Amino acid sequence: MKLTRTLLIVTILASGNAFGAAGIFDAFLFTTTTGTTPLSFYDIGATTSNPEFQGRSLGSFTAGSSTLFVGGQQKSYKNNFTDVTGHSIQWRVWSGSPGGSFSTVAMPFQLNLATAGDQQWGGDTQGSNSDPIEVSSNVLSGLTNGNYTLEVFSRITTNGVNADATIDNNNSGNNFSATFTVVPEPSAALLSCLGALMLLRRRRN
Repeated sequence: MKLTRTLLIVTILASGNAFGAAGIFDAFLFTTTTGTTPLSFYDIGATTSNPEFQGRSLGSFTAGSSTLFVGGQQKSYKNNFTDVTGHSIQWRVWSGSPGGSFSTVAMPFQLNLATAGDQQWGGDTQGSNSDPIEVSSNVLSGLTNGNYTLEVFSRITTNGVNADATIDNNNSGNNFSATFTVVPEPSAALLSCLGALMLLRRRRN
């Protein structure tokens, strides 16, 4: 009888540790050009009607005057005495070949979901959040004319009990990437020339 009880206890403990103690699901990145209102949500590991961030072109931006900010929203689960302590988006911009360090954008806690241990965290104003939203610094800051890649992945941190201290949603180690272009700002001379042409056309009309 004593041997049977011992085997039963070992089996229960093994089953609990084998079950994932924490993880990420339904992860999104959002972009905004205003820094105040999320304009576009993209799937980064989620499967929804939102467009995929991976492989997307974000368009063209004007050097010195355009702005672009990123933030995120995602859900996590926890069990087996693991506690999720934070969510974040990690991002970097590069041209040519990958390089440079990642910057962090926090995703604050928003709400508890219906299933015990499931939570939603995000930088937008849903749940318990309020203005201002949590976004990155200007992604375009200091960039000159050219083609660029915005590379991101999302992360949760835990208390380290029965789970890794950090767990990443990183596209199987490849991260998620979208491209964009920075174009020159129209010069004062060009604007003056265009203005003169428009004035001449009005006079002719």
